[in-house]
Amino acid sequence: MPLSINQTKTSIAVLPFVNMSNSENNEYFCDGLTEEVINALAKIKDLSVTSRTSSFYFKNKPVTTQGVKEKLDVATFIEGSVRLSGSKMRITVQMIDTEEDFHFWSETFDRNLNDIFAVQDEISMFIAERLREHIGHIEIQDKLVEPIDVPVDIYREYLKGRYYIMKLDYKNSIKGINILKEVIHKSPNFSNPYLDINLAYVNMGTMGLLPAFEAYEKAQPYLLKALELDPNSSRSQLNLAWIECWQNWNLKKAYEHANKALEIQQADDIYLTISNFLTVEGKLDAARNYLDKALQLDPFAAINHHYKGFLYYLQEDYTTAIPFLKKALELDPTLPFPPIYIGICLLMSGKPNEALTYFGSLEGVSVNDLTKLGGETMCYAKLNEMEKCNDGLKELETYLTTALVDKAFTFLILVNALLGNYEKVVDLITQAYHKRLPLILLLNPSPILKPLKNHKGFKDIMLKAIPDNVNYKQNKKYKQALLDTNEIEKYSKELEQIMVDYKLYLNPDLALKDLASYLELPANYVSQLLNLGFQKNFSEYVNSYRVKEFKERILLEENKGLTIMAVAYDSGFNSKTVFNTFFKKIEGMTPNAYLKSTQKD
Repeated sequence: MPLSINQTKTSIAVLPFVNMSNSENNEYFCDGLTEEVINALAKIKDLSVTSRTSSFYFKNKPVTTQGVKEKLDVATFIEGSVRLSGSKMRITVQMIDTEEDFHFWSETFDRNLNDIFAVQDEISMFIAERLREHIGHIEIQDKLVEPIDVPVDIYREYLKGRYYIMKLDYKNSIKGINILKEVIHKSPNFSNPYLDINLAYVNMGTMGLLPAFEAYEKAQPYLLKALELDPNSSRSQLNLAWIECWQNWNLKKAYEHANKALEIQQADDIYLTISNFLTVEGKLDAARNYLDKALQLDPFAAINHHYKGFLYYLQEDYTTAIPFLKKALELDPTLPFPPIYIGICLLMSGKPNEALTYFGSLEGVSVNDLTKLGGETMCYAKLNEMEKCNDGLKELETYLTTALVDKAFTFLILVNALLGNYEKVVDLITQAYHKRLPLILLLNPSPILKPLKNHKGFKDIMLKAIPDNVNYKQNKKYKQALLDTNEIEKYSKELEQIMVDYKLYLNPDLALKDLASYLELPANYVSQLLNLGFQKNFSEYVNSYRVKEFKERILLEENKGLTIMAVAYDSGFNSKTVFNTFFKKIEGMTPNAYLKSTQKD
């Protein structure tokens, strides 16, 4: 399978290091080392590093180059082993090129266990340096792993605690939390265990293993302490972004923290978080672009597949949404969100009886978190079975004073919207708004609430909660004939960053409307933006990036055997005539003349 257009030779996965020690208890050390190397490489902005979830898909499974290539869509992968013996460790690492299927580098590190942080940095730097030698230039920082000021034995206990919470079930999460609490007792200024206890409680609340209210309440003090100890780590910044969005409803600050996290480290959960924020604002095309980046980095994360389906649901493409939602459940059957939207997609696509059967068949988490009750009540509303519908509404109301208040309000709002009780919907939304329930933010793009879009009460609440709300400001925003000077400057910077981040120009079929979807602007405005902001039309703007890409690629050692046009096609051009015309226009010489001039130098 050839690499996708978005995956270049700078895409890499680190597979779980194999435990070669006599004790199975050292498994946590191997997993921890793997995670640290993944996190270190993710700090290199030129690398696209597969996230933990997808890398660990291969844990305890037979590995073949073809299998890694097909499952993870990467150009290179790392595999290795760890053997611990007393205070000594032997770590073996090798790098495999998936296109050519050969091992192009391997190394063995015999080190003292007390030097673990230096070794993590050393291995990460070795990988980065050898990768650069193999694929071409990438910028590498002087240091990728900062040493942690805790004794090695406590750090190993920390890795053990994280190992258990990453199993994601209730029993192991509690076991991991208890280990991490002991770590905190011994090293109270070590920020990582606070963040991981917070993560464990949030995960349990999200998956319905604990009542959400109780879980988040328990998580909060650990998060606050972690932020106090280390406010500038990517994980701290990401947590601050969540707080600003879902608790403080301040999207401007939420974006600031999320983007700062992304500057520190590229990770799928950061891209997913930004996608969440864009969804809240109703910017669904841009949300999907960020979500696709999250899926590229972590194609085996159930939540990423769920969110892709959720975005299609919001755009009322119900048939396309369902396979993504089902894929999420296939990857993680305990994930609580997909069943809600699988049932609603069936309902909204004209299959209320099928939806009712689906909701009726749900078990486990979906019963405990009101998905079954709420979903069936929605179906009765659509089928006009009012006695059963009213019984469901009454039962949902009994949960308004419980830890399931958020879910109860959500289903009460949706059922009343389906019944056409719009004043009741606005009353419920007003109550939820005053309780500061996070559901308010996700009501904004809901297709079921579209009939209320112009209702003054509904509109007022949405604009209070989300002042920069494209659903209600878009028409006003686009009445003017032209973008003003400040807007041109703002969108020009955004577009340049998008071109750098996503390398859209490598797509030979790129169109003006594609740029427009990334900026969330009409195509007419983007055409004007290119004209006034860059003094170029679309073709001139995009092909200037392609020419620059060609100039960089043609000098790479790995491309010496390729023809000029082969490199041009790799750079995004799809026509010899267009390539030659634009190259000469931009560089003032033909591609051949340029190549000869570089060879003289």
